[in-house]
Amino acid sequence: MNPGQDHDSTLEEQNPPLIPPRTKARPRKSKFLAGLFSALIPGTGHLYLGFLRKGITFIFIILLDLACMLYFSSIGMQVNVPLLVLLGLLIPALYFYNLFDVLQSADRQGGFAGTPKGRRRSIQGWQNIRFGLMLVLGGTAMFLFRQKPEWLQRFIDQQGSLAVSVALMGGGVWLAIREAVKHLLDGRGAVPRIRRVGRYTAAATLVSMGVLLLIDARSGSDLLYLMLKWWPAAAVLWGLEYIFISLFVFRKKGRGKKPAAKARMDLRGLFAALVLSVSVFIVAEQEHYLHLWNKVSLNLTTAAAEYGEAEGSRFDKMPLHVPVELRTAKITIEGINGDILIHRAPVKDVVIGSTVWVDQLDGALAAAVAEQSFVSAEGGAAIKITTVNKSYGDSGKRQPRVDLDISVPDNRRFNLQVRTMNGDITLQNVEAIGNIALETGNGELILHRIFGDVEGKTLNGAVRVREVQGGVNLSTSGGNMDAWDVSGALQLTTAVGHISAVRSGDDLSLSTKNGNVNIDGARMKVQAESLNGIIGIRTAEVGGDWDVYSAVGDIDLALPEEGNYKLDGSSSYGDLTTDIPGFSIEKKTISGKTGTGEFKLHIEGNSNINVKKY
Repeated sequence: MNPGQDHDSTLEEQNPPLIPPRTKARPRKSKFLAGLFSALIPGTGHLYLGFLRKGITFIFIILLDLACMLYFSSIGMQVNVPLLVLLGLLIPALYFYNLFDVLQSADRQGGFAGTPKGRRRSIQGWQNIRFGLMLVLGGTAMFLFRQKPEWLQRFIDQQGSLAVSVALMGGGVWLAIREAVKHLLDGRGAVPRIRRVGRYTAAATLVSMGVLLLIDARSGSDLLYLMLKWWPAAAVLWGLEYIFISLFVFRKKGRGKKPAAKARMDLRGLFAALVLSVSVFIVAEQEHYLHLWNKVSLNLTTAAAEYGEAEGSRFDKMPLHVPVELRTAKITIEGINGDILIHRAPVKDVVIGSTVWVDQLDGALAAAVAEQSFVSAEGGAAIKITTVNKSYGDSGKRQPRVDLDISVPDNRRFNLQVRTMNGDITLQNVEAIGNIALETGNGELILHRIFGDVEGKTLNGAVRVREVQGGVNLSTSGGNMDAWDVSGALQLTTAVGHISAVRSGDDLSLSTKNGNVNIDGARMKVQAESLNGIIGIRTAEVGGDWDVYSAVGDIDLALPEEGNYKLDGSSSYGDLTTDIPGFSIEKKTISGKTGTGEFKLHIEGNSNINVKKY
């Protein structure tokens, strides 16, 4: 026997070779079954693969989303349509992401095989904490949505914007701090660090949205609407962050002390911040873009339908009484074809009288159409009145005319929202808690002795306003506009028509594309514009700055000799005249000053400018 071999055998007996312990491999499960289960019930595919937390998370989020939809669609407060739409879109988004993720998870059934043991414990511990918080907070929310306590409704209605703004700011600050701490602590080992480019931009976006929403909630402003103009700033911030981190990574290379960091775009974080910001904007600023959508839909509906006239067969319906509760604060009226008259009366309930007109039909056919055309009403905190019309005619699109005469209690105030496709809207001696919103596709807006702020529009019709204690903002595409004795700010806009404002108590903003503008008794700020028409202004007192412009038409001003204003006017092609002492005309400009010259009167036109004593 070879002595060398005996020596080697002895060494092998003393130091046997190390054999790695056997690990129990996780059985690989069917990718097809995982996808099938997730397609049938989201989350079950992950449960089948053994990813219990992820599967339960999908199921739980979908249940929470459904609970939110049911709650916000059933409570008495005004329904936020964009919120319900976003909650509805979340379900298919989660469904398809669940399918995508379960197929990816099926390919990664090895779990954390490539992650160091200490790092794996850290990740699992943090995931356990997040999973527990999700169950606690989500379960509490579903419990409250199910019980529907009154304090929750009041909190959402009064403090919802404030709570969301605080959550956005807190989330953004936490995101930035977490990333900064991670950059300071990571990279001490042999594994190169990963710098996610865009995480700070996402944090800044969330904080900005939160700050603007907080200011709007506190002051009633619309600063959040500025995000439509400033959104490119996010791209600028992202670029600056990318440049800074790239320079920082390049500077670290080659030192030998620490491994060089790597930069990776944080598309997931940026996309999540963008989607969240857009969602908050859509929900918070629904009035701005819904106003545009209403205008478009009103145009399309008005053009497509046929409207019956107040002639032919007439049918007077029995008055409908809607009880007024102590919490009733708003009345919403939705009409299709017909005039709507709202006035105060010595009644306890809201009394709705209706008259149905059916033209082009007689006898039993007209009576059948009138029988199927009626008024529907719902009571509660917000009374909703809706006309239901039975279409008729050869085209099947002709709408019977349903005129409404609505009496409201004279000892109560209600906010009003009135909308009809075709017909006049008339308000007489109506008092609102805060505001009144009016909209008609084809008809006049007539207001007399109103208390509250009024906002409205008509696509084709005149506007007449008299004795309003509050602000007025009305517009029409074609029709004259007249206003007398409006105490608040007055804003009138028409495309084709004359505008007249008499004895206004606050700021004036009048604009017409083709028509004259007449102002008598302007006391405060004045903005008047006509592209093709004469502008005439008479006042005994100047109490604000003026900005007057007429592209084609004379400008006639009657101003007090005494006051505190400074006039600065110019005309490109017309003549300038004045009989006020101290005012001077030089070439195509006119100027003058009375008193301290506190208020600035800027007049600009292309025709004659005449400035006379009041």
